[in-house]
Amino acid sequence: MLLDLHNHTKYSPDSRVDPAALVGVARKMRLAGVAITDHNSVGGIAVAEAAAGHDFLVIPAIEVSTRSGHVLGYGIREVIPRNLSVAETAERIVALGGVPVAAHPFRFWSGLGPTAVAEAQFPAYETCNARTLRRGNVRARALARERKLGETGGSDSHFLDEVAEGVTAVDAGALRLDDVLQLLSQGRTSGQGTDRGAAATGRYVSKAVSEWILRGMRRI
Repeated sequence: MLLDLHNHTKYSPDSRVDPAALVGVARKMRLAGVAITDHNSVGGIAVAEAAAGHDFLVIPAIEVSTRSGHVLGYGIREVIPRNLSVAETAERIVALGGVPVAAHPFRFWSGLGPTAVAEAQFPAYETCNARTLRRGNVRARALARERKLGETGGSDSHFLDEVAEGVTAVDAGALRLDDVLQLLSQGRTSGQGTDRGAAATGRYVSKAVSEWILRGMRRI
């Protein structure tokens, strides 16, 4: 089945998407489920779950801002403090019963980069992030395969028209959260989808820069 494992809602400071609307769009795109990965927040999870019902999987998750870049935590419903080290962030995710994944590790500005990504024992890297340039995804994919780790894909959607541009393929017959988390922890998933093209880059850069200025030139 196909899951979009990276999505932002109005509970992130840089998105206005309603979690219920995100679930509705994902259903229309014939996905089996989505992860709600808001920046340093878990507020959108319950709203998405209520909209999903019993035949669509919502994976509780978070995107944590570490000192070095962003880390995804799947299967958790608690906020993890920001600005910790990569290793401590990953350890806290695991302690909560979750699975840590390095988000877009080679994206400029918010990726961990080659040194920090090695600071934690990630079972998988996000190797197909639809808001990352091709060269960043290629580097992430090459490193994951060199280290024999799993791969994930996600749209990193901040708008509804971005949902499902990146997805994770999971070999699971049932829509069970525990099954998906187990496969993620075992590195038995793969990523597929699009890279960030020219048009998307214009949208991404203008949005990111304007919001960065409004935040007083502070990172998310």
